[in-house]
Amino acid sequence: MSDSIRNKLSFSCISAPSRKRFVGIYMLVAAIMTANAQAETVDIRIATAYAADNFQTMNLQQFAKEVAVASNGQVKMTVFPAGSLLKPAEIFPGVVNEKAEAGEVIMSSLAKEIPVFGLDSLPFTVRGYEDARNLWMASKHEVEKALVKRGLKLLYSVPWPPQNLYSKKPLSSLADFKGMRMRSYNPASERIAELAMATAVPVQVIDLEKAIASDKLDVMITSSWTGVETKAWSKMGYYYQANAWIPKNIVFISQKVFSRLDAETQKKMMEAAQAAEKRGWNMSRDSDAGYENQLRNNKVKIDRVDALLRNNLDRLGEQFVREWLKTASSEEVSILLKYTTERSMK
Repeated sequence: MSDSIRNKLSFSCISAPSRKRFVGIYMLVAAIMTANAQAETVDIRIATAYAADNFQTMNLQQFAKEVAVASNGQVKMTVFPAGSLLKPAEIFPGVVNEKAEAGEVIMSSLAKEIPVFGLDSLPFTVRGYEDARNLWMASKHEVEKALVKRGLKLLYSVPWPPQNLYSKKPLSSLADFKGMRMRSYNPASERIAELAMATAVPVQVIDLEKAIASDKLDVMITSSWTGVETKAWSKMGYYYQANAWIPKNIVFISQKVFSRLDAETQKKMMEAAQAAEKRGWNMSRDSDAGYENQLRNNKVKIDRVDALLRNNLDRLGEQFVREWLKTASSEEVSILLKYTTERSMK
């Protein structure tokens, strides 16, 4: 006699009242087990280096809330701002090594490890947000591939405001940079100073306000946000909208953690990520205007780059790119070619 027949006979021998009680208990246990399964949450810690009131972090917080709502509370994403979970330099390797489930970094900070990430910081290659968006779409696939190799999944990307020129004195041509003390914070910015015949002065953002106040710099390239944060107006009264480059942050999650989610929850998370990217680009534009207003309110003269200086800067950018091409991979060259081709057709 098979086990299934034996089980059926055994169940049929139970009296009707007992069978009802048995079925009732079975259904109760099943309901409790289902409820417990539904109540189980996936906790995801997101590490970021930026302050809670920064627009990038505010956008990240909104993304976390939307994922929680869309998943009916099954995914709980907690944002740890200002390096409170992992220090800035530890965020990317920290997520790779499972010290956090997700993170946010500025791509160019990883250019030495992942060269393709440095593409959006090529100087004077983009003129504004539309160009920055086109460059992002041209490079996104390779960025995703680089993350996959490290066990990570891209969620979304949002740019910082354009990197512009701050100066103690008016600037009308590249010749005005000669001998000026120019802030550098990575090999690219150091090379820009050399090409502009300025003296590179290494200063990281954490020390920038003090360096400006103590009169250690004459000129720098940075965003409107950084200028406000460091009170650049204390020494630098001129600001030129040069759009030197528009660097982007990426938000990513451990692929192992993402794979724990069911297909429907994964879909909802990526939909929320898509919304966060669109919202973040708008926030970047809006915040740039707001920060420039703060500079203006503090007596900084805001102006566009005149034709001669624009031409000088574009030629500097071309020289930088020619040097970069000597060591660039075929993938990087392909991305830049795709971007420049599409730009020339518009």
